[in-house]
Amino acid sequence: MIPQGVTSELDMREVVPPEAPEFVQHVTAMMMAGRGDELPVSALPVDGTFPSGTAKWEKRGISEIVPIWEPDICIQCGNCAFVCPHSVIRSKVYNQNHLKDAPEGFKSAPIDIRGFPETLYTLQVSVDDCTGCTLCVEACPARSKEETGKKAINMGLKETIAEAEKENLRFFETLPVNDRSRVDFSTVRGVQFLEPLFEFSGACAGCGETPYIKLLSQLFGDRLLTANATGCSSIYGGNLPTTPWTVNSEGRGPAWSNSLFEDNAEFGFGMRLAADQLLAEATRLLRLLQADVGDELVDEILSADQQTETRIRDQRERVAELRRRLVALETEPAR
Repeated sequence: MIPQGVTSELDMREVVPPEAPEFVQHVTAMMMAGRGDELPVSALPVDGTFPSGTAKWEKRGISEIVPIWEPDICIQCGNCAFVCPHSVIRSKVYNQNHLKDAPEGFKSAPIDIRGFPETLYTLQVSVDDCTGCTLCVEACPARSKEETGKKAINMGLKETIAEAEKENLRFFETLPVNDRSRVDFSTVRGVQFLEPLFEFSGACAGCGETPYIKLLSQLFGDRLLTANATGCSSIYGGNLPTTPWTVNSEGRGPAWSNSLFEDNAEFGFGMRLAADQLLAEATRLLRLLQADVGDELVDEILSADQQTETRIRDQRERVAELRRRLVALETEPAR
């Protein structure tokens, strides 16, 4: 007999968490729920652009087994984070003072570097984004001396740790982002501390491409310019309604665009020419305004060496100062 109404007291889980941005809550979530046809045209962006960094709200939870970190065995090599196809495994180093508000059970270990007695290391897993590919376990070289077959990272049942790890992840994300200028880019160990700006894609479990894309986003950060050719990378890279291309802690991210079929060389060349043209025009305007914004600042900007992260940071500070002076010029009373 069919009941007159719904009798269950269970509610469907929200498609995206309440802390998701407004656009994700009202547009992206509708598409993810298969209700995109109900959206009015007015809800969609006028210029066709969608926000980046939206794949992180699409918690798929497709794997019943997830990596579990063993701090006492770990040698902090970064291999597991390096090979993870979905940027699920993250590492940070931080001062021990940051642990005062840590959840019970939050894992950490002293950093394996001499001369930093107050510095701790944490390897954190985003369990709802893991696909269970086990590449991290295969890549781990550290083995327990007491327990045969046990490594520094092992697959375990998600249901036993899920809620605790979600709380740990929320706390981990509040820890300060490691300074790029103090990271050794030439080693796997160093790269693990760089923010990945390509995360939680819908690529197949164990994908062999996405670790390299993630690595590019770590090495070049928000300066990365990607001319994408059609293929898997155009699907997991820009498949509506979400994208794994994201922004860093400062709100800046890589530029990514896809060109149909295999013409990305020409497509990328066009992007390069456009960037060169913008630089030439900016240089011309800066010279015209040199007397108003300051000869020294203009000369420093145009002659700056930007070969290292520290010098890139210095250049960005100069440009920020230039913006302040330009705003001041606009607000000055007419003479």
